[in-house]
Amino acid sequence: MTPGPSGESPPAAAKATWRSKVREAWGRLRGGQLTPWRAAASVAVGLAIGVTPLFGLHLPLVLAVCVPLRLDAPVAYLAANISMPLIAPFLSFAEIEIGAWLRTGRGAPLSVAAIRANGIAGFLHELVLGTLVFSPGVALVGGAITFLVASRLRTRPAPDAMDAAVDRVAARYAGGRRAAYHYVRSKLAGDPAPRAIAARGPLGEVSDVGCGRGQLAVLLLENAAASKVTGFDWDAKKVEDARRASDGLPVRFEVGDVRTHPLAACDTVLLVDVLHYLTEEEQDALLTRAASAARERVIVRDLDPDRGWRSTVTRIQEGITTGLRWNRGARVRPRSVPDLSKVLETAGFDVRVEPCWGSTPFANVLLVGTRRGL
Repeated sequence: MTPGPSGESPPAAAKATWRSKVREAWGRLRGGQLTPWRAAASVAVGLAIGVTPLFGLHLPLVLAVCVPLRLDAPVAYLAANISMPLIAPFLSFAEIEIGAWLRTGRGAPLSVAAIRANGIAGFLHELVLGTLVFSPGVALVGGAITFLVASRLRTRPAPDAMDAAVDRVAARYAGGRRAAYHYVRSKLAGDPAPRAIAARGPLGEVSDVGCGRGQLAVLLLENAAASKVTGFDWDAKKVEDARRASDGLPVRFEVGDVRTHPLAACDTVLLVDVLHYLTEEEQDALLTRAASAARERVIVRDLDPDRGWRSTVTRIQEGITTGLRWNRGARVRPRSVPDLSKVLETAGFDVRVEPCWGSTPFANVLLVGTRRGL
């Protein structure tokens, strides 16, 4: 047997060439290093395709999108398998219901009589319309979650005092509702705002407006970044979670509407993810009240509507959470950062704006207003 050019026998050379081509093909399918962004985009594409009723075409569609865009086709196809046989009927049902609500304002009457009356064509119309809405929504949520998880796994800093405080805060919620515990744990792990605000201590006496489940207030006290906290929120169930978790700490949680609840004098007022649920007039009024109550500073965390694609992602995410009633805000009305800053500046504060999105795809910023002369 005559050796090949590399000294290998023809069968061995052919086998090596075949392996090389397989590795090359696999590399093209993977598209490159799986960064958090590429992982998120790949999962989003897979989910967007997987929830469509184009069964049998998911693999070619994944390849047609992922290979030219250099996304990870295997990851995308794995995500596309959300439409496995046990789940696919529920996905189609959800799409038909969404389409019916968009077209008629009410759910689809899924009965034999209704199918005979409307015909298959009517349900197909609602299925297509619902898919056009459901597919990008699922893709956005799945992509965002993938990005957060991948970023967290990729960069794990060495534990520090703040990590220990976060663990203590999460442990306080372990004895209450499981949903509250898991929310607080994930919020403190993935949201950069609590750490960014706690790192600014000491904040003295703090008013936490729209405190939710109270995890920020509890973190400030556990990290000795505040001496005392008063928080209020209009969701009584969340306030109860906060009270249960803060036993023994110098904090008081109350049920109250942020638009009307009294704001006592304090050193620092916190408005974290509150303003965009209010009208412009209500936002101005609340900011003015906060400025009057704060002896030293007002810290606002909110959506910046002028951050391009980040703002679009955040608007969609807020629309989903309010629509599903995860947040009780009735609207999402972000104001421009200069407009918000102007209210505080008029009240005698110097305002500094800082990005506060960390490794997330959102457009959140911190407005730190410090009273002039301090």
